[in-house]
Amino acid sequence: MHVHSMHSEIDITTKTHSASEIMKTYLDCIPCFIKQSLEAARMATGDEEIQAEVLREVMKHLQAISFTNSPPELSREVHEIIRKITDSKDPYKKVKDQSNEMAKNEYPYLKKLVKDADDSLLMAIKLSIVGNVIDFGTSNRFNVEDMIDVAVKKEFVDDDYPRFKEVLKQSKSILYLADNTGEIFFDKLLLEEISDGEKKITYVVKANPIINDATIDDAKFAGIDKHAKVIAGDAGQSKSTPGMVLSYASKGFLELLKTSDMIISKGQGNYEALSDIDREVFFLLMVKCPLVANDIGTEMARLVLKVKE
Repeated sequence: MHVHSMHSEIDITTKTHSASEIMKTYLDCIPCFIKQSLEAARMATGDEEIQAEVLREVMKHLQAISFTNSPPELSREVHEIIRKITDSKDPYKKVKDQSNEMAKNEYPYLKKLVKDADDSLLMAIKLSIVGNVIDFGTSNRFNVEDMIDVAVKKEFVDDDYPRFKEVLKQSKSILYLADNTGEIFFDKLLLEEISDGEKKITYVVKANPIINDATIDDAKFAGIDKHAKVIAGDAGQSKSTPGMVLSYASKGFLELLKTSDMIISKGQGNYEALSDIDREVFFLLMVKCPLVANDIGTEMARLVLKVKE
C-alpha cells in the first residue's frame, strides 16, 4: 500500500462546531481534482494518450462547474469521466484490495490494543479515526503504523467523549456511515465495542465504486455484517459520491437518518456532505485537507471527534 509518512506533531481533539451550511467547493479544490484524476487514470491504464485525454476532459468539465456544489458532488462527475475514458469500472480496485489486506493483517494487533486499554471504547474510537488515514481521495497521505502509535500514546482532549458515551448508552438504533476500504477493519473494532446484542446498528456503504470508498462486498470481506446490517446509502444510483450527499440518498437511508437514535459519520467526504444536517451527528475523521481543517476550526493532521448538535 502506498501511503506517505507525515512527521508533523499530531494531536487528538474533539470540538463542537455548528456548521451553518454544507461545505462548498473552493478554488483550491480544482488543482486537487486534476491531480487526483491523473493518479486515477494512471491506476487504470499505462497508456499516456488515454491519461492525457482524461485530464483534458476533466479540465473541460471543471471550467463550467458551480462552486456552490460540495466537493463530493463534483467528485461524482469527475470520476465518471475517468471511468468512461479509461474503460475501467473501478480504477482503485487494486489499492482497495491492498488496503483491505493490510488492515486485515493489522486487525489482531488492533484488537489486542482495544482489549488491553484502560478504556476500550475510547481506544476503539481513536483507532477507528486512525483508520481514516487510509485514503486515496486526498493528496495528503499518512503512515498508518505511525498513526496507530499516536492514537495509543496521546490523550483525548476536550469534553465530547462523555457525550458520545451518554448518547451511545441511551441509543437503541445507530446509523454508522462508512468511508474507505481498509478503514472498515478499524470501524469493526468500534462496532464490536458498541454492539451489545440489543442495539440495531446499520452500517452504510456506497452502491458503486468511487475512489477507495467501501462497498457492500468490502464490508462483507471485513465481517461487518456479523455486527450490523450493511446497506448502500445511495441504493438505486448508477454512480456514487465520496460522501453521502442527501440528494442522491435512498429513501431507506433518509428514513434512518431521521429516526436513528445515534449517527456516527466517518471521514472527510461525509463531513463535507453532511455538515449542515439538522440533527446531532458524531463526526469521526482525520483532517487531511486544509479547507476541512479551516471549516472545523482545527489544524491539519488532527484526529477529530466532532459533535455537531
